[in-house]
Amino acid sequence: MLWPITYERKVRYGDIDSQGIVFNGNYLTYYDDAITDLFIAAELTPDVTHAAGYDVVTAHATVDFRATAGLFETLEVDVRVARIGNTSVTFSLQSRVGDRITTEATIIYVTVDAETLKPVPVPETFAAAMQAVHDEQIVR
Repeated sequence: MLWPITYERKVRYGDIDSQGIVFNGNYLTYYDDAITDLFIAAELTPDVTHAAGYDVVTAHATVDFRATAGLFETLEVDVRVARIGNTSVTFSLQSRVGDRITTEATIIYVTVDAETLKPVPVPETFAAAMQAVHDEQIVR
């Protein structure tokens, strides 16, 4: 599996809990940062999507915790689009310190009308832009 984007973050004091490891809730923020970098690489910034009349919202997230990451370690978050459905986009993510996988996650976004926030089909321009930054074919 190829990862078109890797977001890197050094773990800081504000990231850890009383056990000295990354607080579990912070992983969703790291995933969002990685997905944002993927959107930037695909040139799908909010001004672009809003001008086209749509936006994306988070609908579902699952996280499996595999190992811990601690203070001052460099955490890398890999992201790719796993599937594009009718109104949804499924992202696969993993976080790691070197070769040690710390988490694996799936996050589903739904495309919505930018004004009404009602679900709309994933625009072909969105799918094409995401495909352009992936070396592997995205499942549709």
